[in-house]
Amino acid sequence: MTSPLAQLPPPYYDREGITIYCADCRDILPLLGPVDLVLTDPPYGIAHPTDYAARGRGNLAACRDYPPVYGDDSPFDPAPLLAVGTAHILWGANYYAHLLPPVSGWLVWDKERPDTLDQATCELAWTDCVRGCRRLRHLWNGMMRRSHEELEHPTQKPEALMRWCMKFVPDAQTILDPFMGSGTTLRAAKDLGRRAIGIEIEEKYCEIAVKRLAQEVLAL
Repeated sequence: MTSPLAQLPPPYYDREGITIYCADCRDILPLLGPVDLVLTDPPYGIAHPTDYAARGRGNLAACRDYPPVYGDDSPFDPAPLLAVGTAHILWGANYYAHLLPPVSGWLVWDKERPDTLDQATCELAWTDCVRGCRRLRHLWNGMMRRSHEELEHPTQKPEALMRWCMKFVPDAQTILDPFMGSGTTLRAAKDLGRRAIGIEIEEKYCEIAVKRLAQEVLAL
């Protein structure tokens, strides 16, 4: 009998412990071997508008329009993510918490935005590997950002946030991000010397992720 791993398509990128598949994660997840941590920011099924400049947000800070997030126009089911991995950190889970087991451990990212802004000032992540609620303050408001990685994706998160998430699971050596986007999770994993697997259906974001991985490792 052919093993599931043998059925995996050739990776888009595979170097220094980091692997990228340019594919629909629903096709790849059943074929993967064990992973230690699933860390991802999936589409929540809210049809989040990504035409930032067209809607006038550029009047406050430099921004641009992006194509809609693939899959964000359909309800999101986290069940396939729970079926893989020993630990899970799922961002945006306040939108699909009714589909997840109740937990005490939530992560809070405080973007340090003014309360008068018509955007979220915080984001939440469901987790089954953190006790109690934890918070990271990291400014992320248009061009006003504590870290200055180039913005390449409409829902991109800072590398510092993903490094912070990984530190809650110090023994996790293989990280999986099934909704990789521009590769923030993989970049953070490389910075921390972890192995990582990213899956992304949009090839342009795979290209961006590869370029980010080619940058020098951050000195911590």
